[in-house]
Amino acid sequence: MPVEAISLVAKHALFDDVWAPKRVAKLDNYEVKLAKGTGSFDWHAHLDADELFLVTRGNLRIEIEEQLPVILGPGELCVIPKGVRHRPVCLTDEVHLMLLEKAGIVNTGDNPDSDLTQTIEDL
Repeated sequence: MPVEAISLVAKHALFDDVWAPKRVAKLDNYEVKLAKGTGSFDWHAHLDADELFLVTRGNLRIEIEEQLPVILGPGELCVIPKGVRHRPVCLTDEVHLMLLEKAGIVNTGDNPDSDLTQTIEDL
């Protein structure tokens, strides 16, 4: 497999659907995913894995049970520890995200019957 640069901007330009992560790379037992968001996502937790959010465009509030929300702008990231219930909420019309998660993690975590549950596609 060749080593190559991955442009997050170019990859985000390849899709329009929201809250539907796309896998752009693998790193050991982790997946690098890109997503677009509008409005708010469902409350959920990933019981067995941490989740990293990196905002590349727009502003995102991550509501977290039992604490104040975390606000992220472009170039800022946040790690949600496993088992912590959270809900991403877009503060701008559209937010572009990069996610780093263990392979096989369902985007809606402990809420698999959500209308937002997605099968991960490769870009």
